[in-house]
Amino acid sequence: MPVMTGQFNNLWTRKIDETFFEGWDEEPEEWSQFLLDQQSNQHNETYQSFAGTVRWKTKQEMQNAQQDSFELADLIVTEHTPYGVEIILSREDIDDSKYGEVLDMTSDAGRSGRNTVEQNSVSVLDLAFDGTNGKIYDGQALISANHPYRKTGLSGVQSNLTTGGITDINVKAGINLFNTLNDEAGKRIKMRPSKFISHMNNQFEFATVFQSADRSGTANNDKNTLPSMQFVGSTFMASQTAWFLQAKQHKAIHFYRVKPEFVKRKYMNPNGSQSWDGYVRESTVVRNWRGWVGSQG
Repeated sequence: MPVMTGQFNNLWTRKIDETFFEGWDEEPEEWSQFLLDQQSNQHNETYQSFAGTVRWKTKQEMQNAQQDSFELADLIVTEHTPYGVEIILSREDIDDSKYGEVLDMTSDAGRSGRNTVEQNSVSVLDLAFDGTNGKIYDGQALISANHPYRKTGLSGVQSNLTTGGITDINVKAGINLFNTLNDEAGKRIKMRPSKFISHMNNQFEFATVFQSADRSGTANNDKNTLPSMQFVGSTFMASQTAWFLQAKQHKAIHFYRVKPEFVKRKYMNPNGSQSWDGYVRESTVVRNWRGWVGSQG
């Protein structure tokens, strides 16, 4: 039985659809290594945080215990942003079956989609020290020395900002900063960083501080105390000096409202060309600054 034109086009265009996602998954995604990946099923994500209770106090026999309550803290509303693209192949491309060229074109479209998601997500890191453009729910940047408490009557501020470049002394100071963190009601939080996040160019500095075999047993060797510290390198970060420590309890989230799609239109365009539509709808949000310590380097 002969292969008809329509059958040939179907086989050919199905390969194009598949190639898009081969392009998208060409390299492991970076954003999912420092943001939680969650799926949204609504127009926006609304999150109500609370300031918890304080530490219990002593009481006398038959004396009423202290009264305390959970207090409303911040209402955080996250709206999703749509992104889209139309990829058009001319009638001549389709007629001539330039498969190699089509393969490159659609792979590039996939990389463009991936770059969009990566660049949007890395803004969490790029704006982490920016108190003007990178404000989170408490009016401060993600990394700040002035995070206020939300419990009524509780004064003072907290800091998750450290200083200096990627050195043994500076990184240890950042690790120790986790030991000072309290919740919104002033209770101490037990957190231990498990990821070191920085520009990919700093992977060798990380290895020197944490993994150098030549420094084993010396004062500069952190691997004995934190053997599971993972390096997360970003090729999208604007700064090549900033670095972050992250604990697993962090609440920096990436939402997919609609995961990446690449769909061939059912009918050809009037001029004989064929269109494919790419679409994704997503958002990022930081719901709590705790779990992060950072330095601008």
